[in-house]
Amino acid sequence: MSAQMPVTLYACPPSLFSGKVRSYLRKAGIPFEERLQSHPDYAGRILPKVGRFVIPVLETGDDIVQDTTEIIDYLEDQHPAPLLVYPEGPRQKVISLILEMFGDEGMLRPAMHYRWNFPEENDYFISMEFGRFMKADASDEEAYQLAAMPKAAMQKYLPGLGITDETIPAIEHDYEALLAALNAHFLKYPYLLGGKPTMADFGLYGPMYAHLARDPAPEMLMKQTANRVWRWVERMTAPGPDMPEFPDMERRTLPDDAIAETLVPVLKLVGGSYGPEVAALVGFVNQYLDQNPDIESGDPVITDTNRRVLGRITIPVGDTEIPVGARHYSLWMLQRVHDCYDALSGEARNAVDSILQENGLSAFVSHRMKRRINRINYTEVWA
Repeated sequence: MSAQMPVTLYACPPSLFSGKVRSYLRKAGIPFEERLQSHPDYAGRILPKVGRFVIPVLETGDDIVQDTTEIIDYLEDQHPAPLLVYPEGPRQKVISLILEMFGDEGMLRPAMHYRWNFPEENDYFISMEFGRFMKADASDEEAYQLAAMPKAAMQKYLPGLGITDETIPAIEHDYEALLAALNAHFLKYPYLLGGKPTMADFGLYGPMYAHLARDPAPEMLMKQTANRVWRWVERMTAPGPDMPEFPDMERRTLPDDAIAETLVPVLKLVGGSYGPEVAALVGFVNQYLDQNPDIESGDPVITDTNRRVLGRITIPVGDTEIPVGARHYSLWMLQRVHDCYDALSGEARNAVDSILQENGLSAFVSHRMKRRINRINYTEVWA
């Protein structure tokens, strides 16, 4: 891919994963055209190739790439001036991958809760957003009508994500604690690992931007209680470094593979709130594999296209044990952490072990699936 080759992003503003890729394109200085799913080329070219209605999708030349991580990896590999979103230091790289996974998967509960459980503040905005990405020139009344079905469908996902009356207090407590920890960090640093964005930033930005800094209720919570987090969202939305508050900071991750002391509370919150879910998910999938020994290489992980999860797992949310969907995509993300960790040895692995143990993150390397998951032709399949 040359720097001049046209890049088209099929996405939409309220989409969590669209925000992650859009931010990367801007930070990498890659010119692109964004189109909604309602654009005729999506139905004419993209949908037949990808096989399902999904965003974001990147089209460049003859290539069509789907999935935020694969899109960013593709662009890093193809572009003549990559952003280098994976730190070279082993500690920073492993932490970056864990935080990307946490943003993509572990932040779904607060993102969905704050979008759908505050109708008085959010409904008009969400209805306009959903209605107009379905039909860009829709009137307000038409947008409301168009948005009714996807709004109802999305709200049905909440119990499967563990969002119930019993868990909402814990979800809000954990999110507010995360905001406070991030707010303290962004007083000292413009990005999670220092003076430039990494995959950690892009992963966390997805939910923080699309749901939590745009939807009216969580937007005001962020602006009024964690303004530096909102400023980081603004920084991640802008092209270029956008860090005038830090004029003397080098535009690189911290030297000597360091992890900022101010990031430690964030890491501990990630380990405490998301680590148990990772452990439960791996245990469930290993049991599933034991019960289904006839699975062949290349078989889709989900054979029923109407389902999104393999089954149910029970996880702690606050003081409550609740059933949630077993999201196999989380395990594909977890493998990336494992692959990075397994390539280490000697002092590098010891250094990573230390920071994981100190911050309650060991579950991300100690819990292993008995079989890998690959992505082939835009679908997760068993290796």
